[in-house]
Amino acid sequence: MRMSEHSTPPSQPSGYRRLGPGTRSSESPVRVQLIVALVVALVLVAVPLYWFRGPSAEGTDSPASSLDIAAASIARPPPDPTKTLLAAALDGGVKTDKISLGRVWIDSCRQGGTRKTKDQCDRQPFFEEALVKAILDNPSCAPKTSKESSISYALRVDYQAKTSRVFAGKSGTVEGKQAQPSIECVQRAMPRPSWETLSHAHTKYTIAVLATYPAAGNTQP
Repeated sequence: MRMSEHSTPPSQPSGYRRLGPGTRSSESPVRVQLIVALVVALVLVAVPLYWFRGPSAEGTDSPASSLDIAAASIARPPPDPTKTLLAAALDGGVKTDKISLGRVWIDSCRQGGTRKTKDQCDRQPFFEEALVKAILDNPSCAPKTSKESSISYALRVDYQAKTSRVFAGKSGTVEGKQAQPSIECVQRAMPRPSWETLSHAHTKYTIAVLATYPAAGNTQP
C-alpha cells in the first residue's frame, strides 16, 4: 500500500509539540532572575550613596565645619582696645580710669590770610587720630598736680611749612609753663605725617581736644 504524499511521520508532530511548551517554561525563570539581580544591584549602589551624602548635608553642624569655624576664630586677631577708644573719642568723647577726653574738633582753618571757623573747615582724620592716640597711649603725660586737672591740647598744622606743633589751649585748668612738660610728652608721641598723601582744602588748621586727668596718685592700676 502507498503512503499519501501529504502524510507526516507520527514522531514529527509530537516532537514539535513537546519543544514549544518546554522553551517558554525555561525562559521565565531566567527573566525573573535578571530582574531580581538588577534590583539588588541598584539597592547596593543607592544605599552607600545616601549614607555618604548625609553628613555633608548637615552643614555647619558637622565636625569638619566646627573645626573650620574654630580655626577661623583663632586666626582672627583680637580687637584693638586703642582703636575702640579712638573711635569713641572721635565720635563724642571717651573716659578711662586714667584720662577723660572730650570730643575732638577743628577749631579753625586758613587759606592764605583768611581765617575760617570750624563749620567751614574740612576734617583732618590723620591729625585728629594722631593727636587722640598720642594722648590716650601716654597717660604718664598727665600734669603732676594734687587735684584733678585738664589740658586743652591744640595741634597747629601747616601744610605749606609741613609742620605740626602741639601747644596748650586756654580752655584747660593747666596752661603755660605748667602744661609744657605734658605738651612736650604728647608732641614726642606724634607720628610723622606723609604730607603729599594727605587731603586738605586749606593750608593751616588748628585741631583741639580737652583732656582731663585725675589727681596724681589716684589713678587705678
